[in-house]
Amino acid sequence: MILTYKTQVLVVGSGAAGLCAALAAARNGAKTTLIEYQGFLGGISATLPWLGFHDRDYRLLVKGLPLEIVRRLQAVKGASDFVFDPKCGSTVSIDTHAWKIQAIEMCEEAGVHVMLQSQVVDTLREGDRIVGVIVENKSGRVEVRADITIDCTGDGDVAARGGVDWEKGRTADGLVQAPTLVFRLGGVDRPAFIAGCKDPANNYREWIRPYPDLWEKMVKRIDSMDAIICGGFAPLMEKARAAGDLDIPQTRVVGVKTHRPDEYLVVMTRVLGLDPTDAGSLSLAYSRIYRQIPQIVNFFQKYVPGFAGASLREIAPMLGVRESRRIMGDYVITAEDLIDGRVFEDAVCMGGYHIDIHRPAGTWVDSRNVQAYTIPLRSLIARDVDSLLMAGKCLSATHEAVASTRVVPICMGQGQAAGTAAALALAQGVSVREASLSTIQDTLVAQGAEMGRTLEEPNWKVIEEVGQLPLVEEESTGDRDMASSTQLAWIR
Repeated sequence: MILTYKTQVLVVGSGAAGLCAALAAARNGAKTTLIEYQGFLGGISATLPWLGFHDRDYRLLVKGLPLEIVRRLQAVKGASDFVFDPKCGSTVSIDTHAWKIQAIEMCEEAGVHVMLQSQVVDTLREGDRIVGVIVENKSGRVEVRADITIDCTGDGDVAARGGVDWEKGRTADGLVQAPTLVFRLGGVDRPAFIAGCKDPANNYREWIRPYPDLWEKMVKRIDSMDAIICGGFAPLMEKARAAGDLDIPQTRVVGVKTHRPDEYLVVMTRVLGLDPTDAGSLSLAYSRIYRQIPQIVNFFQKYVPGFAGASLREIAPMLGVRESRRIMGDYVITAEDLIDGRVFEDAVCMGGYHIDIHRPAGTWVDSRNVQAYTIPLRSLIARDVDSLLMAGKCLSATHEAVASTRVVPICMGQGQAAGTAAALALAQGVSVREASLSTIQDTLVAQGAEMGRTLEEPNWKVIEEVGQLPLVEEESTGDRDMASSTQLAWIR
């Protein structure tokens, strides 16, 4: 027997985008259901610090509901203050468990109906309309019918099962960005670690080291920084590799010294050739990556200053998949839109994080800086069907563009926009395409969101204190290098 449940707005996936989509839809008056296959809300956002609330001019681009979430966490000491950064704009280090608790509390406050540990197994489509999904959970098989469905699965599962067009990977070979399973180390000696960062020979921030003025400003600030972003230490990794202590497809230390005094989040595990839509490929990826963790822990203990007494504290419950299916929408965002800082007439949120491609066939990252850009509502509406929206890393964008739009704050902004548009369209009795764009935009602005209308001038004080990288930087290397060419680096 199939149970049937009816809702107005259905959100599938409770990551950064899905959670905000559900909250926004409910707060704007729609009966809202949120489906999540894990036993907690937040997805990847509940495993790591959040990067990219600010742009390279240190202007706050992501406001509204995402900013409210951060402020609530900060009020209970569940998050650090914003820490400005020349490459990432800003970071905020969060207590991941405090965030899980707050996420479920916010859904209860808003009246969102939450279905945890529920797996979507099929999409309901009637002609050109997506009308819901089929879910399996402890209660059996459930048919959830909705007026509007928002796909926030990250993998575009609802769209794919509903016959909606999608793309995956880069055009040349279909490869997606390398995934990472993050883990935390405890027992870190913070003063010793900071001393190691200050040593120029270690090159702890590869992007900043070539610019002496930025380096001096970073060294001056680092003792008081609540969170310290790392992307470097290549000399230490080369030393460990030469000694036979390290054999992973990564050539830089990537991670964040969190706001907890003795804690460090490692973002270095990596495999290449993953198909995130294939269960066998995912299973093999987990197996390969779990093997890397003891090796990386040993590397930190033996080679990285401040980690001699460190130990493994926690492994994230889910693999961080940076790129999967991208649902084709009424507009496909391109890298040029981001680099040029394009302002769309139907803008509903903003971003300013650099294009951060974790190389699909190599190590380190391929990065391009961007100007503050907007995301159009059309990129959140699935092409050639009615009643299907999307937000998060499965929005309508190219392989290059999603490398910026995928970060947590920008996904949150997309979610707020999609949920608000869905609720207002239902209130008007029309499809999202037919809904009043001005009403959607005005409502978002009234609820604190930013789409360029209230954007401040560059923060000259912070620019002076922190510095700015040039908009165009030299390209980094790492495509199909020695570390990424070993047999174990790839899933075949």
